[in-house]
Amino acid sequence: MQQQSIQQQIDLPATIEKSWRLLTESVYTKQYMFNCEVKSTWAMGSSVIWQGNYQGYDAYQKGNVLAIQPGRSLKYSTFDPNFGLEDVPENYIHVSYHLKEKEGFTELTIINETFDGNKERLAHIRQGWEMVMVEMKKIMEAEKS
Repeated sequence: MQQQSIQQQIDLPATIEKSWRLLTESVYTKQYMFNCEVKSTWAMGSSVIWQGNYQGYDAYQKGNVLAIQPGRSLKYSTFDPNFGLEDVPENYIHVSYHLKEKEGFTELTIINETFDGNKERLAHIRQGWEMVMVEMKKIMEAEKS
């Protein structure tokens, strides 16, 4: 397995509590994650399901919680069976969120790890998260006003 990762960061105009809810509650994820709701109990080892319809595409991704410190950090695996890849560990993506409270905002660091050595896939992931982070910030700004 050839591990690659990208790290992206955004400052959210919200408390850590609100930022955590943004990341883990379906009412929010549907607004920024291409109309996908996340479903999980957020317990260590529990399943994480992303599901929704975006521009006519029935999206579905599955994975598991790999590590969690509520309000501080979360790491989960995710796999899209519609992507045409074999359902094997090296085709899963690991997504990590790290939250740090600053004065008046939350610094969110997002790390995506891939294990298949596909640089194009990693570039696609980066581009998707850039779009997602813009929407995340808009949601938190709207809640503040």
